[in-house]
Amino acid sequence: MPVKVPYYESRFVRANHPTENRALWLRETLLLPSAGESVADVWLMVFDPDGAGNRALKAGYPLSHSDYRYDDWTARIGEATIDDSAVRGAIAADGRAATWDLRIGSSGAPEVKLLTDRGYRAKFPTAKTMVRDPLATFDGSVDFGGRFDVHGWRGSVNHNWGRRHTPAYAFGQVCGFDDAADASLEIVTAHAAIGPIRLPAATLLVLRCGGEEFAVRSALGTHRTRGDYRPFEWSFGARVGGAVIEGEMAADAADVIGLTYSDTTGHTKFCYNSALATCRIELTSDGRRTELIATRRAMLEILLPEPHEGVPLLA
Repeated sequence: MPVKVPYYESRFVRANHPTENRALWLRETLLLPSAGESVADVWLMVFDPDGAGNRALKAGYPLSHSDYRYDDWTARIGEATIDDSAVRGAIAADGRAATWDLRIGSSGAPEVKLLTDRGYRAKFPTAKTMVRDPLATFDGSVDFGGRFDVHGWRGSVNHNWGRRHTPAYAFGQVCGFDDAADASLEIVTAHAAIGPIRLPAATLLVLRCGGEEFAVRSALGTHRTRGDYRPFEWSFGARVGGAVIEGEMAADAADVIGLTYSDTTGHTKFCYNSALATCRIELTSDGRRTELIATRRAMLEILLPEPHEGVPLLA
């Protein structure tokens, strides 16, 4: 796939411990800004507020130290690699070091597309996202301020790319609910922009439950959705055909990691992410009401223009 400046790309996995309030998030990112030096970054975030504490580490490399491929969907930055079957790596920065070696077990679930096929081909929206596996499992080990084993952690394999980040958004993901392990959710409430003009918030979502998929992927469909968020709460809703979805997602500040993001425009934003958020959904379809709850295992991410006082920036 040809890449033209400006451009960014992120390939990441995230996973939750099956019973404890622990999670991890690994990213490999490219940033080719309109002006300035292009960089390749490797990120590791560990959520462990009830144990050793939340921690994050980012190591930056020249673009020449990266190799992103698309036909076989593999990526390498420095000593870190990621594909659909494994994520492995070692980084060191700021006097700290981390290593990881994780095998990815495929769920066989279809990939999750949050846009229409036309939306992926079009210049707008400028940011694209896709989940390659929404219900993957992870096994292996991580060593970051102490070694811990990963056995049967549930999570996802993800791919984001585009010409620039969405200026402001809330992003959410659930890889299995408490009493519905095969149900999943991908959702975003985003303020896209055309040039300097920020557009009203629009909400897109894909909910899979009970063998059915309820999706809103187009701008036209967002007339039947809503989303309102603030740190660190989010309420949303949608009408999909005859189905009605009402939901909320929230995280305690202690379960959130703050990160500094650079955009292709040269602007800096602040990402606040929790892989230990709680999500509640009420789905009404065909006269049946289904309640779905993911207790401290949902991912909630909010992008802000300024730092949030209540959460430290860890990377």
